[in-house]
Amino acid sequence: MSFDVEILEEKKNLLIDRIELKVKIEHFGLGTPNRLELKKKISALKTSNDTLTIVKDIQTHFGSTQDIAKVYLYDNVEELQYFEPFHIQVRNLPKDKRENIYKLKKKKENYKHLFDYK
Repeated sequence: MSFDVEILEEKKNLLIDRIELKVKIEHFGLGTPNRLELKKKISALKTSNDTLTIVKDIQTHFGSTQDIAKVYLYDNVEELQYFEPFHIQVRNLPKDKRENIYKLKKKKENYKHLFDYK
């Protein structure tokens, strides 16, 4: 999928130790890109670790070819796990891992190893 990303706003949150980005996504003739594709593109653009990149929100408008997204770039795993809710962390994983995590959580088994934070 081909789409362009433009960083509209970038700020360093010193209290939480993360970089907060507001990006514009251009996807003319295509649907809104999924979180994984956006994560990979932004982590390549900012030369950061894609496992520590969280796409918090994508605001879409019907019929529009532009979207606005909030993306957080963390420096370490501990901060990410502390500040990001469980459902946001799971949304930023591939579909097969999401399904496995929800199955294991429902059975009340250990699922933390599936997050692959490095």
